[in-house]
Amino acid sequence: MKTLMYMAVFALALAFTACGSDDDNFDCNEGNTVLADTLLAYQETNSTDTCNAYRIAIENIIINNCSEDEEVIKGLQQELDQLGDCTFAGRTCLSCTNSGITLQVCRGENGNAFIEEKDTGVPFTRYVELSKCE
Repeated sequence: MKTLMYMAVFALALAFTACGSDDDNFDCNEGNTVLADTLLAYQETNSTDTCNAYRIAIENIIINNCSEDEEVIKGLQQELDQLGDCTFAGRTCLSCTNSGITLQVCRGENGNAFIEEKDTGVPFTRYVELSKCE
């Protein structure tokens, strides 16, 4: 849920800081709208198609310099890195708490739990069983 809110803030920040593009063919305001729409679609229907649409929307914002805010760009790049190439449907990421520390844990292509893009070596389902996840 925390990541969801974080990305929503990014989308809103983009909407307010949009349009620094050198490419006259790309409308940053429209790109930000597409980004927000694809984010919602991906959150609602976690599939390969919605992942690809969301990934392309993020890439368009970054490539076309639609934000001058380095933190926004950094956040979008992190989200892009986390999405990967969308080769498997429904990448699952959960906010999990262990020993009072809450981290985002994702299921990788190999079925293991990944924290900050590092393979924990523990199967995702087992990690979720041993943690308090939302």
